[in-house]
Amino acid sequence: MNNPESKDVLTLEEASQLFQVSSKTFLKLLREEDIPARKVGREWRFSRAALLNWIETGNSRAYTSAEEENNAYFDQVAPVYDELRKACYGNALRDKLISRYTPPAGSQVADIGTGTGYLAKSLAQYAGKVVAIDSSTAMLEVAANDIIKAGLDNIEFLVGDAHDLPLEDASQDLVYANLLLHHLLEPSLAIKEMARILKPGGRIILTDVNQHNYQWVQQEKFDLWLGFEKKEIQLWFEKAGFIEVQIDDLDCNCRTSNRAGETFEIPMFLAVGTKP
Repeated sequence: MNNPESKDVLTLEEASQLFQVSSKTFLKLLREEDIPARKVGREWRFSRAALLNWIETGNSRAYTSAEEENNAYFDQVAPVYDELRKACYGNALRDKLISRYTPPAGSQVADIGTGTGYLAKSLAQYAGKVVAIDSSTAMLEVAANDIIKAGLDNIEFLVGDAHDLPLEDASQDLVYANLLLHHLLEPSLAIKEMARILKPGGRIILTDVNQHNYQWVQQEKFDLWLGFEKKEIQLWFEKAGFIEVQIDDLDCNCRTSNRAGETFEIPMFLAVGTKP
């Protein structure tokens, strides 16, 4: 059995080992106590950091409650998400990414946090296969319907947690993550996961918003982060083992509106790294 002390995301068996109890006893604790956990399909997954914090403080449920609210929000807006996305940044972002980092013919590509497949549909026109992953089943249902209409047969949709991707080590040539990080509890852990699934020489292509002070997005849009500083992303990329890291302004803004009807434009960045 793997040593849970060496892993960031644990299975039920590994979490039980960390607590030094049987899996049956740990399941009983899971039902009766406020243990922080995620459900991915039928399997339980646990953040080692959150479990250790729970042991120290006695309660770490807030760790996952914000993420649950975020997922519920995307399930709710899935039917109209494409219209919301168009109002935010239209097709300019996708066109920039595809023109700069076009998947080679026959390549294996992962689109993490695919949503309704905005980026995946274009990637599939070039790549050999695209695996489109999202934690919202409602979003993936919309995406799958659109793919059927488009007649594309080289996209596989998977329900998955960006912190614990359902893909094999060194299986992808390129990994894209578009405006995903600010919705995640542990962005640095997700970046490590993207590094894990990349083949040597493979690239990560990631976009997100620069750090800002519009705190209302946390309540109204259920964002977990108010964007990021470039030096923070640089550090996470380097800790995940990426080399040739480049982080630049994308020359593309994310337009968003609050309930009061005010509209704001938040600059975006593009981060690229190579797995040695």
